[in-house]
Amino acid sequence: MAVAECEEKDRRLLHELVYGVLRHFFALEADFSRFCKTKPDAIAHCALLLGTYQLRHMRIPTHAAVSETVAAMGRMEPKAKGFVNAVLRRVTENEAPKKLKPHQRVELPKWIYASWRDAFGAEIVQGFSEVLKQPPALCLAVFENRSEWIDQVQKMGIEAEPGTLSPYAVLLPSGTDVASLPGFAEGNFTVMDQAAQAAVMALNVSKQDALIVDICAAPGGKTALLSKRYPQARVIAVELNEKRLPRLSENLERMRCDNVSVIRADAGILPLLSNRVDAVMLDAPCSASGILRRHPDAKFLHDRDEVMKLAAIQLELLSEAKRIVKADAELVYAVCSIHEQENEDVLNNSEVLSKTRLFPSSSHDGFFFATVKADDGQFAIEKGSVQ
Repeated sequence: MAVAECEEKDRRLLHELVYGVLRHFFALEADFSRFCKTKPDAIAHCALLLGTYQLRHMRIPTHAAVSETVAAMGRMEPKAKGFVNAVLRRVTENEAPKKLKPHQRVELPKWIYASWRDAFGAEIVQGFSEVLKQPPALCLAVFENRSEWIDQVQKMGIEAEPGTLSPYAVLLPSGTDVASLPGFAEGNFTVMDQAAQAAVMALNVSKQDALIVDICAAPGGKTALLSKRYPQARVIAVELNEKRLPRLSENLERMRCDNVSVIRADAGILPLLSNRVDAVMLDAPCSASGILRRHPDAKFLHDRDEVMKLAAIQLELLSEAKRIVKADAELVYAVCSIHEQENEDVLNNSEVLSKTRLFPSSSHDGFFFATVKADDGQFAIEKGSVQ
């Protein structure tokens, strides 16, 4: 049965199991592996992770957690059914291990933990790693009358509080039904973490009829916030991924961003004239290491080499952003990653006017953004034609 065909309660359970295992992967593995005489294969390994998570972190009765996991194993890999049953029985008979390796304790791959420990210190990493184990609050950017909107929501019996990093940010409980909130159909808000909002707020444009370019724009939250902040400006949203374009356009239409034009283009070769843009928001593709509380799978998707490849792409996009922006214009470079390789290292050859790194917290994601000065002089080669 496909996930979409499951009943709502089953989808919620599946979501809890998958995300819970990803958030607590290393401690769970250390827990059950004590009782494995042989290394489990991939399917048995997944079953043991799921079973151990239910036993340690959910209210599911012990006998049900074990029996249902073993039953599922029997359908998928009958030969390993007894092995999984025996290991889970041992887990139920013992407390979780109190001594864990440093990377297991913070639930990070060894290389990420070592990198962050060396860069920021073990105490800081230990502090924000606790946040990464918890589901994040829902954060919105409410475009108008934030205080009045919060009052409306509170009268509905929903907890809501203003964020501190953006005048538009509102924090709501995790799992809140966004479509049921006042103003959704009218496009009065968008889902957007306040750290990302802070990056947009770092872009200051003085010219009313400015030309603003949002590079790597999908799904459109930053574009919408730029549109609402500068309603007299002309905003160009650039996105390469053809599959993301419909959602980008639909979101901008719902939020009535009438001053935005969407173009499909490679951000490394923009169809824009040199030195013609008044402001650029570059939210570059990255390893997503700052949003692990929201996307815990991201810590398994990249290694050191992949991060360096992403940094090379980020540098290329930054160079192109500098090409199109005017010499006295605003340019903000942003990534939802806190790896130094994707932060300061990308800016080594740039004149940085300001920079901010936000570590993950209970109220916002990890993020890095910097205001960068455009390169001096005019580019001789015109790459584009949009003016």
